[in-house]
Amino acid sequence: MIAAFMVAFLVFLIVTTVLLYRRAEQHLDNEMGNRLKEVASGLARTIEVGLADSLVAGAVGDELLILLFEASLESELSNVVILTPGGQTIVDLGGFFDPGEPNPFIDLDYSAVALARSGIAAYTNLYKSGDIYMKSAYAPVRSSAAEVIGIVGIEAGAGYFDDLRELSSLIGFILGACVVAVSVLGLLFYRQSAALDRAQEAAIRRENLATMGRMVANIAHDIRNPLSIIKTSAQRLRRKYDSDDEVFAFISEEVDELNRILTSYLDFAGAHQPTIGPHPASRIINRCMLVIEPESQAGNIEVTHRHPDGDVRVAVDEKRAQQALMNVLMNAVQAVENGGSIEIYVERRPPFGVIGVRDHGRGIAPGDLGEVTRPFYTNRADGSGLGLSIVQTIVDEHGGKLDIESRPEEGTTVELSFPLAE
Repeated sequence: MIAAFMVAFLVFLIVTTVLLYRRAEQHLDNEMGNRLKEVASGLARTIEVGLADSLVAGAVGDELLILLFEASLESELSNVVILTPGGQTIVDLGGFFDPGEPNPFIDLDYSAVALARSGIAAYTNLYKSGDIYMKSAYAPVRSSAAEVIGIVGIEAGAGYFDDLRELSSLIGFILGACVVAVSVLGLLFYRQSAALDRAQEAAIRRENLATMGRMVANIAHDIRNPLSIIKTSAQRLRRKYDSDDEVFAFISEEVDELNRILTSYLDFAGAHQPTIGPHPASRIINRCMLVIEPESQAGNIEVTHRHPDGDVRVAVDEKRAQQALMNVLMNAVQAVENGGSIEIYVERRPPFGVIGVRDHGRGIAPGDLGEVTRPFYTNRADGSGLGLSIVQTIVDEHGGKLDIESRPEEGTTVELSFPLAE
């Protein structure tokens, strides 16, 4: 919508600018034509007053030539001609045609000349002579009996094109400034709109998470007590009957699994106030590597740890940071096939210390990449969909950020950025 508005506004601006330019051009053209018509009419009236007889007699005296030269200089004319009504040349200051010769230019200016023959002064359209645009005007010379005995024709260059070029440059500058201003305002509006959308989405997400959290906490609390009773009862029955039936072991194992799921729900639902302190990133990583060692060895997965010289200390709640990293590592272990590898690295990127986990597993589809931190979103049949959601929550608690990059069948890189302790 913003782009459409900007395009519509710019189109409107360009169209109005072009129309303004053409209107100015037409106005200047009309002004020049009227000026030339007035000059030609003034010459014709002057000739009528004292020199009409010389035209009738066919004799051009010095007085008429002086009059024409003065008018040419005063009005900056390119040429002045006097023609008979039939089109023969009487005077041609430019020297293009001798007296008595027909003037072929009147055929090009037929409309204006025809009006002058009928007794009406008129001007022509613009025409090009070489590289210069010209304009002509014609006025009738009448005898004392009010008959048209001659035609005065004048020609001048369209000097207003210099003014038009200046106007065009000014309009171009204004148009460019408007385009830049509209683009900047559109960009600012877009960024502001996008920021408002993100803030609204974050507020909705927080409200949804809070609602789901309260619901999950109540459900988990109500379920956990019966589970404890079931597990305790199974253990007592096994001791009472001294039975080796593995069904009792199954009961205990499944209760533990349910407890694990409930714990993840409670971690998601709980509102934690982290106890922040300076902690070495390597210690957080080493403890997590010890925990996942059985799973990585069972899958023949090589886990390596790369860190810079001098340990990076981050300002975190150590237990919560370990929980976030554990969730990421467990996802990596589940994504890597037998015999694969996982790399854990630490980098200092002020103001953050980054703990990254890079696996070479099956990766995440592009359509799923933006959804993986959404609560209860999972592609695994046995997953709760809370792992990365909990990671996101923990990172947010610390004022950090979570970055995920992935390519299908190539692997995934997850980076946890926590504020540096220093």
